[in-house]
Amino acid sequence: MAAALLTHSFSPEGQAGKDMQPPPRESGVFDLGLGTWNFSSQEESIRAEAESGGGSGQLPEYKAALVGASGVGKSALAIQLNYQCFVEDHDPTIQDSYWKEVALSPGGCVLNVLDTAGQPVHRALRDQCLAISDGVLGVFALDRPDSLAQLRQMRATWDPCCTRPLVLVGNKCDLASTSKEAHTAAAALAESWGTPFVVTSAKTGQGVEEAFALLIQAIQRDREAAAASSQETRPQDCKCRCRCSVA
Repeated sequence: MAAALLTHSFSPEGQAGKDMQPPPRESGVFDLGLGTWNFSSQEESIRAEAESGGGSGQLPEYKAALVGASGVGKSALAIQLNYQCFVEDHDPTIQDSYWKEVALSPGGCVLNVLDTAGQPVHRALRDQCLAISDGVLGVFALDRPDSLAQLRQMRATWDPCCTRPLVLVGNKCDLASTSKEAHTAAAALAESWGTPFVVTSAKTGQGVEEAFALLIQAIQRDREAAAASSQETRPQDCKCRCRCSVA
């Protein structure tokens, strides 16, 4: 059954956000078939928490790392999600962080998007973000086949213990220069990795919210599986005939 995704803008903490003013807050409805996702503003969340007394129902926080070669549009994807607009030019990212409260049925979460650098010189910073992240958006540009190879190389250097949920994102699908070969190669790579593959355009907004929504769902499933596994391995108390507990 089709579902609606309602989006609102919010403020990033990166340099791109400092150099521009957000457009008027207008909501858009997108049919993704992924459930009802309400990306409400952080200011509204804080106000509502203050009015209700706050603190007792703290939402879980999920950290999502944007990883990929330089110039593939990682920052543009984060800004499109936040502002529903496209920034043509901005300085190369070293490290930025974006916060957003996501309300979904049932429950909700706080999404912390970690925008990492694509330059090899900043690998240490990228690895730090990966180490603390709950999930990863692996981004490449459909008009640059080499960026998919660079992303594959990046993933090969990750810690073998890094088994976080991953969504493969092919950005810049709005460009006429994108090739079917790049799309086919990415789909095959995603299948080999066992991850979803989403085609996006940071310029038009196509697929952007879908990519983040899929990652949040994957993170939630991963946490639920970890909790279930922990519950199964927890030592059970034994009771003797007098019904006292024996560890």
